[in-house]
Amino acid sequence: MNKTLIERVRCMLFEAKLPKQFWGETWYMVVHVINLSLAIALNSEVPNKIWFGKNVKYDYLRVFSCKAFVLVPKDERSKLDTKTRQCIFIGYGEDEFGCKFYDPIEKKLIRSRDMKFMED
Repeated sequence: MNKTLIERVRCMLFEAKLPKQFWGETWYMVVHVINLSLAIALNSEVPNKIWFGKNVKYDYLRVFSCKAFVLVPKDERSKLDTKTRQCIFIGYGEDEFGCKFYDPIEKKLIRSRDMKFMED
């Protein structure tokens, strides 16, 4: 299973043209999707449904590395600055609500709840 995960992470990073420093976030995303998928070993059940005892929701899922416009907080912009910045979606918050994004211009990781996805 470890080799399978590494291959998926490598493929996703390559296709997204993301730096290797985001292997951890990509790994988390791969595992997250696997846990929402049917598992033959579990009699075609979804692992998250078995572990948490709740029906699984898929409506929040987004395409990895899709373009997103993230709201810039008021304290980080002036009146004439743009209100959003274009980023790349790289995953979901682990314990907190929201998503993780990579800002290629600032070259930093951003967490936000205020975003608009542009999925192709």
